[in-house]
Amino acid sequence: MNRVYLDHAATSWPKPVGVVDAFVNYQLENGSSSGRGAYGSSQVANKIVTNVRSLLAQLIHAGSANDIVFTSNGTASLNLAFSGILKPGEHVITTGAEHNSVLRPLRHLQNKRIIDLTIVGVDSNGEVSPKAIQEAIQANTRLVAVTHASNVTGCLQPLERVSEVCKKSRVRLLVDAAQTLGYIPIDVQELKIDLLAAPGHKGACGLLGTGLLYANPATAQAMDVVWPGGTGTDSLNLDGPFSWPEGFEAGNLNVPSLAGWEAGLKWLSSESLDSRRIQSNQLRDRLWGILQNSSLGRLLGNPESSKSVPVVSLVCSTSNCAELSALLDSAFQIETRSGLHCAGAIHKYLGTDASGGTLRFSLGHTTTNQDLDALETACLEIKRSGI
Repeated sequence: MNRVYLDHAATSWPKPVGVVDAFVNYQLENGSSSGRGAYGSSQVANKIVTNVRSLLAQLIHAGSANDIVFTSNGTASLNLAFSGILKPGEHVITTGAEHNSVLRPLRHLQNKRIIDLTIVGVDSNGEVSPKAIQEAIQANTRLVAVTHASNVTGCLQPLERVSEVCKKSRVRLLVDAAQTLGYIPIDVQELKIDLLAAPGHKGACGLLGTGLLYANPATAQAMDVVWPGGTGTDSLNLDGPFSWPEGFEAGNLNVPSLAGWEAGLKWLSSESLDSRRIQSNQLRDRLWGILQNSSLGRLLGNPESSKSVPVVSLVCSTSNCAELSALLDSAFQIETRSGLHCAGAIHKYLGTDASGGTLRFSLGHTTTNQDLDALETACLEIKRSGI
């Protein structure tokens, strides 16, 4: 029986053709550091870094490739943003839909008495109200941090209206695009996003160990370096260089994974995101229908695929979500995720905190109708067996 992978919200698999080959070929045939030598193989490494920076800038419509800083994952990007931009005594607003990669760093800064923090609630779909954010803004509010889409319900946040609130109040906006980068078109300039953080290993078709932080020029200029170190240039100067982006990428970059990411981004750009979104919505609609007809439990999120990413959560009506996930894996080789999904705050609003969370099904670029055929067959068999 073929393995059916339905946990793309955690990480995408399999990667597009060419991604793993590019990673392996780089390590076998080059292996040099970027920015650490003038010889040929190091210059090739430099070109890979430059190309990935440019491809990402095009993907999010950044003004310049140099608006992009590379990190090791989405959590590192978020921590870099928070520690780089926030000053003691400032106030931050975030939402109950956030992943712990947002909530825990901010709570850490709050516990150290560096910032004040307000967590605005969300509705039963996981959507935040821009009006609630507006009402939470104080005189010392520095930043609003909001996820683009919930990793539990798939709900897309009303970014346009949130951005309007932020600009009206002269508050910076940080967007966690972990669930949307590579799936949903994002224009950071049009949306007036100041900071955008995301991992590379989900919809953006990269490998684990990759991430990015975008900052517009005004925000980048205002940021403090978080971890200074070697940059490969101006080595006699112990006070720098600490400019963006070079000074925020101290140490060696993960060039082998960036080589793989370059291949993934080229594959992604071979077809418009709008076109991929149509295909994704069709699969998501079918997933919703399969789960709804299965009678296995209550579905969470918005039934309209246009208002979500392809993530659907189920609250089991009979068995425990963890047990159902284990059954799907052991009996049908269908891989899903059960639990709180590292987003503990949202479950209070969904009514799933007491039951231990949800069973989550998440689709990706490589999900096929055959995968959903297998899920439909499994659901019918489970329904017939009365489990």
